[in-house]
Amino acid sequence: MLKKMLVFSLALGGITTFNNVKAFEFPEKVPFGEVSANVNFATSYIWRGEIQNGNNPAIQGGLDYSIGLVDDYVSAYAGIWGSPAGNTDGNLELDYYGGISGAVPMLEDYLSYDGGILYYDYPGLGDHVAGSQDFIEYYGSLGIAVPFYDIGLSVYYGSSPNGYGANYGYNYINVGAEVPVPGTPFTAFGGFGSTGKEEAGQDGYQDYTAGLSFSAFGLDHSVYYSGTSGYSSNDTDGESGGGNHIVYTVGASF
Repeated sequence: MLKKMLVFSLALGGITTFNNVKAFEFPEKVPFGEVSANVNFATSYIWRGEIQNGNNPAIQGGLDYSIGLVDDYVSAYAGIWGSPAGNTDGNLELDYYGGISGAVPMLEDYLSYDGGILYYDYPGLGDHVAGSQDFIEYYGSLGIAVPFYDIGLSVYYGSSPNGYGANYGYNYINVGAEVPVPGTPFTAFGGFGSTGKEEAGQDGYQDYTAGLSFSAFGLDHSVYYSGTSGYSSNDTDGESGGGNHIVYTVGASF
């Protein structure tokens, strides 16, 4: 009997030891730098005043990697972002980008910068049109934190030698602002942009944005107005072009 109990005890100990072996686990973060992601639902995809998805809802999302190079002053990053883009015939837009960002030394509490290269990719367009519609934009921006009322200002400049479908080169500049609404969970934001087309005979146009953003139920929300002036083809059929639009978005970052 004692011998049987000893054998049973050894067997039970073996099972316990086996169960205590730690299972393989994937690491929670990358060894260097940081990875983040975002997902967003928009009632319409508007890009610089131009409607991009036939006035249809769009689920959008992206993945980013960043690594600090010099404390808070210099970071490198790269990422990808995608959205339905129905009026491009390919039904999909993928943006690849990379650059350098950080804070300005001695003004790190008030001034930040960002600059890089953005590649617009439209998979599938080769099946519908001749030649590639993809294009590159070189960009730079400055962020200004006003030292009262938590006001944030931004200036963005982008330039492309060819533009969409190599139809025209352009220079784009946008000035934006955001201001928390006192005593409320809302932040008001707005911007003014101007697209200048480089080729002779091509007119530029202006875009406007004004709206409110807020956080609720663990998600980020916004409602905004988008409009254009000087656009050669306004959105009269709800499919493409400029015009006036009201857009609602909800999303999260993690």
